Amino acid sequence: MRHLTVYGDSIAAGYGARNGAGFVPRLAALEAVKAAKASTAKTGAAIVPYLNFGQAGMTSFQLASAFVYNEPWVDGLRNSQANCVLIGGDDIINDLATLLTGNAQGMRRALAASAAAYRRSLARIRRISKAPLAVGTIYNPYPETPLAVSVIDAYNRLVIEPAAATAGAVIAPVHAAFAGNQAALIDGYGGGVAGRPGSGGIAFPVHPNTKGHQVIADVFASVIP
Repeated sequence: MRHLTVYGDSIAAGYGARNGAGFVPRLAALEAVKAAKASTAKTGAAIVPYLNFGQAGMTSFQLASAFVYNEPWVDGLRNSQANCVLIGGDDIINDLATLLTGNAQGMRRALAASAAAYRRSLARIRRISKAPLAVGTIYNPYPETPLAVSVIDAYNRLVIEPAAATAGAVIAPVHAAFAGNQAALIDGYGGGVAGRPGSGGIAFPVHPNTKGHQVIADVFASVIP
């Protein structure tokens, strides 16, 4: 049976959502609804089978490596009806010391390395699977911090969007869907200031809440054929 395959970081893994209510199972449910509407059968599956390779801390570099050394991750592309990628936040975290300096040359070098890894990941997906490929932009959990605004905008513009264009992937505009709505969509939102603790004992309010996961699922479903 054909399935949905998703690669990503802790957001894909479902952090911040109620148990079982992350964006991947919600997207699988939306895809089942689309399939049922397109079918002549009176009933359809409640959810499309899916493989979720989301792992906390996953970077674009690790994703590119997984497609070389991790056979289950490669197998996940076979017989897939659609492939989705949502990754990048941990790239920024790993390069934070460089990005926070604001040094233009250092920032370009850090983003160039991420861009190359991102392109490799998408190219390897394309070599194995001809199924539709959707790539999500990353949202900004700290809209009241100007440096966060500029860095995340740069990552989307210089890393994700060019890699998607090269691979012939569609963009899932997650960043745009969250812009201006972070207070309602971020788990324990702390006012959008980097370094400020969130509510409910959440030290780093960066993950979507259950509603935010639904929004991500809606965005991906809207671009997958």
